[in-house]
Amino acid sequence: MASSSFLQGEDWLAFNMIQTCVDYDRIVEAVAADYARSPAKPVVMAEGGYEGLEFGRLQESLQIRQQAFRTQLAGGHHVYGHNDAWQAPREWERWLDSPGARDLKVFREIVTALPGWEDLVPDQSLLISDAGRGPGLDAAARSAEGRWAVGCLGAPGTAAPRADALGPGRGGQAVWIRPATGERLPAGEIAPGEAPSRATPAGWDDALFLLEAV
Repeated sequence: MASSSFLQGEDWLAFNMIQTCVDYDRIVEAVAADYARSPAKPVVMAEGGYEGLEFGRLQESLQIRQQAFRTQLAGGHHVYGHNDAWQAPREWERWLDSPGARDLKVFREIVTALPGWEDLVPDQSLLISDAGRGPGLDAAARSAEGRWAVGCLGAPGTAAPRADALGPGRGGQAVWIRPATGERLPAGEIAPGEAPSRATPAGWDDALFLLEAV
């Protein structure tokens, strides 16, 4: 469900809101569709899956941060929700300190550490995963100035940057970032025109692959 489906043309509508609930696979497509609309308006994923048990599915911290990174890298803004916000509102101090809520603090730190993050350009072709290995990349984006390219993998797998991810003839330094903690591990230098594959670090449930210009 998206406000753009029936209100996009209204002058008073300052931004669009989307609801995908627990259908995580719809996030990138839904956000990207609104991002590309004209006139351009900010896109907000207002209701994804709430942390906790919802519609028979358990949304844990992994799913919460997956939703956030998919939304951000597809060109939108993410809103966090916890099932107890309406089931047990008086216990707000407990659920506000839940694992998913804490992970979104790390999410903010990771995203805002990217130079020019507010002008990122969604580009799902920037980083590719090896065919038949892993779940594939959830979403990818690049710096408007060509300073970096980043993709998120929602599960262990492999990724490789497109040969021109930072622009024609430009290489970079690759880094893995752990979404749950912000931990960074070097993934080696990538020469201009190359797209070598990299496997996610052992023991990580999900990962970000960051390529920075050198």
